[in-house]
Amino acid sequence: MRTFWTNLRTSHPGVTTIVTGNDLNGTILMVGGSHLLEDRRRDDRVEDLQGGYVTAGFWDSHFHLTEYGRSFGRLRFSEGDTREVVLGRVEQHARTKPPGEWIIGAGWNHAALQADPDKERLDRAGLGHPVLLMSLDYHTAWINQEAQRRLGVTVGPEGILRETAAFHAQEEAMRLDATDPAEHVARGMREAARLGLVGVTTMEDVGGLAALQSIPSGAVRIRTQVFLRDGHAEWLLASGLKAGFGSDFLRVMGVKLFMDGALGSHTAWMKQPYADQSDTVGMSVLPKERLLGILERLTEQQAVAAVHAIGDRAIHEALLAFKRWPAQLGSMKSRLEHAQLLDDEDLALSAQGPAALSLQPCHLLFDRPIADQSWGPRGRHAFRIKDILGARIDTVFGSDAPIADPNPLWGLWAAVHRGRPGDTPWYPEQRISVREAIQAYTESPARIDGRPSGRLEPGCWGDLTVWSEDLEEALIHKTPEDIRVVATIVGGRRLV
Repeated sequence: MRTFWTNLRTSHPGVTTIVTGNDLNGTILMVGGSHLLEDRRRDDRVEDLQGGYVTAGFWDSHFHLTEYGRSFGRLRFSEGDTREVVLGRVEQHARTKPPGEWIIGAGWNHAALQADPDKERLDRAGLGHPVLLMSLDYHTAWINQEAQRRLGVTVGPEGILRETAAFHAQEEAMRLDATDPAEHVARGMREAARLGLVGVTTMEDVGGLAALQSIPSGAVRIRTQVFLRDGHAEWLLASGLKAGFGSDFLRVMGVKLFMDGALGSHTAWMKQPYADQSDTVGMSVLPKERLLGILERLTEQQAVAAVHAIGDRAIHEALLAFKRWPAQLGSMKSRLEHAQLLDDEDLALSAQGPAALSLQPCHLLFDRPIADQSWGPRGRHAFRIKDILGARIDTVFGSDAPIADPNPLWGLWAAVHRGRPGDTPWYPEQRISVREAIQAYTESPARIDGRPSGRLEPGCWGDLTVWSEDLEEALIHKTPEDIRVVATIVGGRRLV
């Protein structure tokens, strides 16, 4: 049995029909005009897409799927919330929770609080509950005294944990969460499909990997490929798994490592001090010797790495390490995650090809004022997407969900317009075309991940995203709110 997807539009005016097979991946068999319908057989299906605009399926190349699923049951703050607003929402939420249950939230922005975090104030707002609030960038945790007691950690009057300590605190709080992680993963997949995503590259611990293998039958299932977080590197290295181990719907790629922290927490590792904190250059999270050791073992094992690097010093050190140990398997490439502040020296180094760049354009929508304040004139090198593409560096886009909204329309908009609707473009010389932005969500990730997808061509997987509008037109003349996902098709089967 085949499926004839008809009454559709694509970037090629002659393509109005796509035929997919009945194999697991719904492989595209034919692409062309309505004359293809003449080849129908009795058991073939016809699906009318009612004039929807079809692209290759969108892939988010930096995701936290388990955490995204959990986020729907958490407190979510806005980037402009003051400390009093945050505390008020915590207290309001605490009144609805059973006694002693954890209150977990995310999204507060230190620059907007208008006062320092306060452990005792958070304790009073928590009404006896342990409270853990991750910052906008997820690299800082604000906890109260009850959370401090249960976690067995020591914090100062502000109740702040940073980087590894913050990650561990959140993981421990999650360990005490009775909800089955597979339920979070299933929720995350369902919501991602609703946004037009056919797959994600997700950063998980071994528990998240197990949850991905335990999704209930009949649940919405998108494709996933997994990088195990740094604390689980030894497990993967000891297992002997190569990049691409698994199936076409769930693959293990390698290890996610951290070179530094984040811009908002002032822990991104810089070559020069921060403009607003002249006594700090951020922090190195992973010693260079350990990074080189892990990359050497991954190269020998034929696995790949995803290395988090936001500050220019972290990017520089990571690129040097990749140059020595590229950790590559066939067309599957390791990648540098975020690469937010890429100076000329490291743009040239990156162009030598040791790794792909995995960027999140949607971050500039909220990082713009922070970058102007903390990096000053160096901000001209932030999110320099046009220069990166001009240097022919392999580039993929993602969101870092739930840190940012995973709706790819916002990533496209940010890359094309360099600001929110109505904003003056931020360093407008770095704007790219809609077509270039679409490629970073479709063809480019398929190429560097070694998947036969990302194109509307025979032989490619039948992964399609169907939009209400021609994206190349709509993203110039309309805003993301004006554009809808009509259908998400994975393996030739409609999920949404």
